Amino acid sequence: MTNESGKHTMKITTALLYFLLGTFLTLPALPSLASQSHDESGYSGHSESGKHEDSDHEHDEKSPSAIIPEPMARRNGMRTGIAGPGTIERHLKVYGRLELPPDQRIEVRARFAGLVKSVSARVGQQVGKGEVLAIIESNDSLKDYAIRAPIAGVIQSRQTSVGEISSNTPLFTVVDTRKLWATLQVFSAQRFEVKPGLPVHVVHNSHRHDSTVDSLAPADQGEPYVLARVLLDNPNGDMAPGDLVTGEIDAEIISASLVVENRALQKLEGKTVVFVQEGDQFHARVIKTGRTDGRHTEVLSGLDANARYVVENSYLIKADIEKSGAAHDH
Repeated sequence: MTNESGKHTMKITTALLYFLLGTFLTLPALPSLASQSHDESGYSGHSESGKHEDSDHEHDEKSPSAIIPEPMARRNGMRTGIAGPGTIERHLKVYGRLELPPDQRIEVRARFAGLVKSVSARVGQQVGKGEVLAIIESNDSLKDYAIRAPIAGVIQSRQTSVGEISSNTPLFTVVDTRKLWATLQVFSAQRFEVKPGLPVHVVHNSHRHDSTVDSLAPADQGEPYVLARVLLDNPNGDMAPGDLVTGEIDAEIISASLVVENRALQKLEGKTVVFVQEGDQFHARVIKTGRTDGRHTEVLSGLDANARYVVENSYLIKADIEKSGAAHDH
């Protein structure tokens, strides 16, 4: 009984060994199959990557654009201009203040001493040249005569009243502020470049006034600058004597074959672009820029002459393109 049990156990052990040996011999084939599967998967992924790169290359060749119907563009304040030749100005920055030209401030006196019988002018009143300001009875002739405004302007001060006796003291001061001097300080390093007749852009409270250098005059003794006087129109009285101003004197004017307004320039994907209009489509054109004066910029390449480009509110097109790109990425 024991012999039979031992033989039976030996048969089971032998069968188990043959099974394990067969399993072991088949194992080298498994890595080869896994490797083949990996290679196929890698090849497929490479193929898809190649297609993506081709798509990116094609996208790079197309300039970003947006479609905006003309009525919508108009409602959003988009204004276009035509790219063409222009000038680049090199400026000298100067500072100064506004002054009243001497011949536009007049003190009015009585021609003959006498009794002030009436006064019709008051401080702050606008008067015309020849307008009656007061009536005086002459002490010598006992006849009335009129005191009239010698210039058109505003009554700045009044030093007389009815019943007073006029003498040689001023009765009124009349000022005409419709034109003012901008007196600009030109220091020694700038002096050799500034001469009468040069264009000047004077800025007062963010408003720009264009004029020319009228004259150069020495400043007070000991001051290290000369004064460039610039005559400015002031029809609405927006400016007043004593106000501070800044100025830009055009020291040099350079001709350029192609310029655009600086307001048109935008940055898209790190590159300087302008948006060119073709019907309802606005295309981003990458440009290479040259010299600039803060208002206009020279275009060296990337834009054709006579191209219609967006000057005002071009940032709206940039925002539309970036929004579309972000939506595409998601």
